[in-house]
Parts: sequence; structure tokens; C-alpha cells
Amino acid sequence: MKERFWTIPLMAFAVACVVFLGGCGGPSVEELIREDLETAFSEVSPDNEELLTAMEDSSGGGFETLGIDTEEFAKAYLDGFSHEIKEIVVDEEAGTADATVALKMKSLTAIMTEFTDKFQEYMATIDPQTVESEDALYKEAGAILMEAVKNAQAEESECVFTYEKDGANTWSATDGAEQQIIEAMM
Repeated sequence: MKERFWTIPLMAFAVACVVFLGGCGGPSVEELIREDLETAFSEVSPDNEELLTAMEDSSGGGFETLGIDTEEFAKAYLDGFSHEIKEIVVDEEAGTADATVALKMKSLTAIMTEFTDKFQEYMATIDPQTVESEDALYKEAGAILMEAVKNAQAEESECVFTYEKDGANTWSATDGAEQQIIEAMM
């Protein structure tokens, strides 16, 4: 009899949680977004094979032409990478949320500026007649590019990632998330 006495109030409490509190004890929208962001940024690692493959593919064979090892490039580029979720503001009624994240990463613009300057200096010092081959010139360019990547300092920038709730109450980042990352990289 005692077991049944406790069962009824516990069932009533569980129903109240589901009906009135939207899943008592379940993760909040803020927690779900934070988890999504943490998962996404934890994948930014030179140990992530999918990331390395994507980098290699996006280079269009450039890494190979320049004699650059993709993993070495990723390690150098991601050295100093970090993220910190500053704030998540949820507007349940509008079905939107903005997550402000501080990203610290190397600027591709700074890397390419240093590379261009150093490569032009190199080209000014050599006699084109003495260049062994076009491949040798590409390998030298690759070495200069890797040096520029290694020398670059990670810079901090803030990104705002917008999330929207769909008809099934699922929250996901909008298409603008990619643009935010690209802008932080520049």
C-alpha cells in the first residue's frame, strides 16, 4: 500500500513537469545551443580526419603542388585556435537565439600578406636562369607559405551565430554561421 501511495504523487509531478514546465529537468534552449557550439568547435582540430580531407579538397591540389603536408598545415594554422561562448540570448516567442562567441584564430589575410611579401623578396633575389624547375619554384613557395602560417599570431574576433526554431521545435544555426566563420578567418 505504501508503494502505491508514493507512485500517484510522483506520476502527478511528472505530468506537471511535462505539461507546465516543458520537460522538467530537460536541457534549456541555451544549453542545447551551447552543446551544439561546443560540439562544432571541438571538431576544429588537426587530428580531425574529416577536417583534413576538407582542407585538402578545398585546396584543389594546391597543397600537393606546393609540397605542403595537409596535417602540418592544419597544425600550424590551428596553433592558438580557441573559442569562448560569451553569451546566448534566446527569444522563445520569436523562435530565434543569438550566440556570441569569441574566436581566436590566425588571419588568412595576414598570412597571405606575409607570404606575398616574402615570396616577392625571394623572387627578387634569384636569377630566373638558375631555377631548376617550375616544381622547385613551387616547393620554395610552399616553404615560404608554411613559414608565414607558422609565424602568424592568432587574433581574437567575435562572431554572432543565429539559431532558429523550426516547426518541430528543433533549434539549428542559420546559414549565416558559415559567413561568420569566414569573416573571423579573414
